[in-house]
Amino acid sequence: MNTSSLDNFWNNTIEELHSIAMSEELVEDLDLSARDYNTYKVVLSSFESKKIRGIYSVPTTRSSKGIFPAILRVPGYSATTLTLDKHFALVLSGFTVLSLWPRGQGESTGEWSLEHSTKLTYHIDDKEKYYYRGAYMDCVRGIDFLASRPEVDKDAIGMWGRSQGGGYTLATASLDSRLAAVVAEQPFLSNYPTSSTLSSTPYVEITDYIKEHSDQTEKILDTLSYFDTLNLVKNITCPVAVNIGMIDPTCPPETIMPVFEKIPALKNLTVYQDLAHESCADFNVLAMDWLKKYLD
Repeated sequence: MNTSSLDNFWNNTIEELHSIAMSEELVEDLDLSARDYNTYKVVLSSFESKKIRGIYSVPTTRSSKGIFPAILRVPGYSATTLTLDKHFALVLSGFTVLSLWPRGQGESTGEWSLEHSTKLTYHIDDKEKYYYRGAYMDCVRGIDFLASRPEVDKDAIGMWGRSQGGGYTLATASLDSRLAAVVAEQPFLSNYPTSSTLSSTPYVEITDYIKEHSDQTEKILDTLSYFDTLNLVKNITCPVAVNIGMIDPTCPPETIMPVFEKIPALKNLTVYQDLAHESCADFNVLAMDWLKKYLD
């Protein structure tokens, strides 16, 4: 992988994102608000002027600093609805939280949806049009939003995601130095030289696509190399917590370990011998402690 080509690609992409006004829209959602927090529906303009949606919650309790640390959350690959248990657990722990739908997923499909293929294979032969170019920028736009909020401590913005959300977390930390601490649970979007050969869902979408378009294999793998956290994490500067499930068929250890080993920043890896591709209560406690330690 040509690192200068990789860095130039993403520097140009981020510059293009920041040429687009965020044009944020916030409307209070009384059904998701309570005594201890106010919640808002959010719409943001992102890369290629596509709009993305999310929900944003702010504690009503006073902060000793007058401002709050903040967390960005993004969904797993197949998620169609937001799971709000972690969202509100974080809010009740004193964080402002943005749970964001990247383009073409969940509530953001109301703004734009894939015309063909799947997220993993959408324009997989063209890095300029590949789905995750815009999706990674949607995550950076989420950081833009949090950093713009007067109630947010700009030096205490973090991110926590699982599976695809974990992959987004590693990618965003690689591309945006404003993140001060992150948690990547069983991260997806990792080590494509290996994961593009797997038969488990959803990596099998790439495996099957390559089989059906074998004449494009080199071009496909070149595209994927620009989005592979294996190549991106060299730029991470903030503390990173990662976990692995040794019996996880979706994001198996061999797709995650080489990525973790390349992270140059302070990092922690928790390995669960009996964890499949599922949320882990023990790691949730560790993750919350990690974010409080480095963001409070």
